[in-house]
Amino acid sequence: MKKSPKNYLIDMDGVLVKGNTMIPGAIDFIARLRTAGSKFLVLTNNSRLTPRDLSYKLHTIGLDLETESVFTSAMATAYFLQSQRPNGKAFIIGESGLTTPLHDLGYIITEHDPDYVVLGETE
Repeated sequence: MKKSPKNYLIDMDGVLVKGNTMIPGAIDFIARLRTAGSKFLVLTNNSRLTPRDLSYKLHTIGLDLETESVFTSAMATAYFLQSQRPNGKAFIIGESGLTTPLHDLGYIITEHDPDYVVLGETE
């Protein structure tokens, strides 16, 4: 008997949404996961926006996701830097989606003598 997965990693861009448009079936898919009690995390390479901002953006086009269900490339970067140099300093070229997770993990954002230079998406 084949078992269904219990946990899912789902790409946001191009899988759930394309730009500001929900991809057909995306809302039903998330509803099925919830009904089945499956755990899932929505991933994105968008480093401009925070998970809260992305959750709100999805809400405005019809998909309600908890902030904790969104994981960004900026968060992955922050966790990696924290593992390499806890409570370090970074010079950031990017927006709040990139600076917030670094601040949350104890990083100082500075132009003076940074441990890392981090480049992210900007407008």
